[in-house]
Amino acid sequence: MSLTRPSYIRDILAQHKIRLKKSLGQHFLVDENILKKIAEAAQLSPEDTVVEIGAGVGTLTQELAQRAGRVIAVEIDSRLIPLLTEHLRPYANVVVVQQDFLQFDLHAVAPRQKLAIVGNLPYNVTAPILEKLVEAHKILKSATLLVQLEVAEKLCATPGTRDASAITIFVQGFAAVHKLFSVSRNVFFPKPEVDSALVRLEFYEHPKFRAPEELFLRVVRAAFNLRRKTIKHALTRSPLLALPHELVLEALQHAQIDPQRRGETLSLEEFDKVAQALARLRELRNCAIPRSR
Repeated sequence: MSLTRPSYIRDILAQHKIRLKKSLGQHFLVDENILKKIAEAAQLSPEDTVVEIGAGVGTLTQELAQRAGRVIAVEIDSRLIPLLTEHLRPYANVVVVQQDFLQFDLHAVAPRQKLAIVGNLPYNVTAPILEKLVEAHKILKSATLLVQLEVAEKLCATPGTRDASAITIFVQGFAAVHKLFSVSRNVFFPKPEVDSALVRLEFYEHPKFRAPEELFLRVVRAAFNLRRKTIKHALTRSPLLALPHELVLEALQHAQIDPQRRGETLSLEEFDKVAQALARLRELRNCAIPRSR
């Protein structure tokens, strides 16, 4: 049995009458060298608990199980659970969980030390997964993630440049981001349409900004929701903030940000200044922002 042989995976899927779903972004990594490189890059120890996102049939899980003290393999597709369980039978330190990772409670499995996250992320839910990890940053040590090459470049982009986006600011506000190496589309089964890259997020003990977390994230999201508009226009019109025009202008003045600048040109530090100014003025004026949904 070799999970790095496409023919084997093709055969076991056929035997169980499983057709992979494009909607789930199911592309299994079948290169032994790359699998080992990813597991090594995760820097796991016998003391670590690692949560794997999208375990599939267990190709990467087996490598993680040989390095970590405990592996929680999360897989959304119930059809793959019997295969996954069978392939991981030799590893007593692996727990298989059939669930959508976006619904998975990370806090419920966090031991006294912080969790490590590893995963080959489905392209169509990469952004929501990254946002979930950002929200859970206090209990996370690191995240070693295989993502679409374009996403990797965006995560590593310099805030304020054309390549940056809201997810750039979100992630870099909570973690140091490292692009480790590119991965060809040819080492997956079935082969995806684009290449990938491995990135490693090392979460800070404290965020790189001083503003209240929720307000900071809303300011960033509001700015990028209307990224071609001025920062004044984006913040005033955003239902995420629902703040009066005068308060937004005053906050920008306090932060020394030109109201006519586009939000996409702001650095992380400048977003922090705006959010801090809004927090102070909101408190003085007793203005509440809408509750998150």
